Amino acid sequence: MDFVKCKLCRTPYFSHGSRLCQKCQEQIDIDFVIVRDYIYDHPEEASIEKVAEATGVEEKNIIYLLEEDRLAIKGALSTSSVLCCQICGKGISVGSICQSCKERLSKDLGAAASDLSDEKKSAKPAFTRMRDSNRETTLMSDYNKKK
Repeated sequence: MDFVKCKLCRTPYFSHGSRLCQKCQEQIDIDFVIVRDYIYDHPEEASIEKVAEATGVEEKNIIYLLEEDRLAIKGALSTSSVLCCQICGKGISVGSICQSCKERLSKDLGAAASDLSDEKKSAKPAFTRMRDSNRETTLMSDYNKKK
């Protein structure tokens, strides 16, 4: 359990992995249903400004829902650059990383995991337990001499 600030209201709280405090999480869940229903009924008007004005949901909450992949708005929003890929800066309509960067990251992580696996297979163990009876005898005799 970590002490963090809520991503939306910046209020400090103890987190169990969530990026939002309990109050904001409950509000986001309510806002999600309202915005989702509006978008289904009015897909041609799906810009953040229009959706916020029509539903009464704050723009920052709509942006949060988009960043978290809970909403995907097409049409007017897809041509605006409200959201940008955190890696390359390209305009995106949902999430925080564009599809091409996701694919590149996945490929790079797969290669890194493969390299680690290969290193593990070729590396000698740092500690091996010897079961040689001569070794045990020598250790016991050394121990008895020290007594």
